[in-house]
Amino acid sequence: MGSARVSGRILAGAAVMSAVLVLLAAVLAIVLGVSEAGGALLGVLGWLVALAARLPVLGSARRLRDPERSRAILAATSAVTDEGVRLALVLVVVSGSASALWAGFGWALAELVFVVATRLAQFRWPIGREAAEQLRSQGGFISTHPAHSGVRGITATSFHLGATLLLAAGLWWVLVTASAHAAVNLVCARWARRRLVSVELFSAVVSAALLAAGLAAADLP
Repeated sequence: MGSARVSGRILAGAAVMSAVLVLLAAVLAIVLGVSEAGGALLGVLGWLVALAARLPVLGSARRLRDPERSRAILAATSAVTDEGVRLALVLVVVSGSASALWAGFGWALAELVFVVATRLAQFRWPIGREAAEQLRSQGGFISTHPAHSGVRGITATSFHLGATLLLAAGLWWVLVTASAHAAVNLVCARWARRRLVSVELFSAVVSAALLAAGLAAADLP
């Protein structure tokens, strides 16, 4: 896939996500209150900054002739970039475990909305075999079953909640979160098309461990 097409999909996904998040902000403010909604939206902003920081690496990796190497480079560097931005988010705007919890929720929510916008908006509903084959050819996760999407959502949310709580508890945890993020990304990039169940299990275990550690380290009421 060419870099222009990749950039176009990213822009389209960002546009759809922006519209969804405007509506979501209003709903969160009504249901949760302004303070909690603000923390979640700061997490959304952090994810968007991480996405922007990732784009130069994305453009460079796409020029490589070896797709496997390109995915591996992108997986490793995006993990480091994401955790660096998450660390900056915690340093600048997060104050306490409750704030970190909502920021992590917003981060996870932004990622999930963006994935849906960029991966599935191009297909007609219901998603059929041709769409699934195209997803396979693009790498990454290949299942389009709703149950699998639910598992992915829970795993991603657990990971981002745990990582944000850990960084709020101690900045040195960034070494752990960056390593865990890189490991999950690399395993997904290398084996998701051939060993999806094993990859999902590995991601779930890592995410659950991070969430458990984050909750244990957090000072939640």
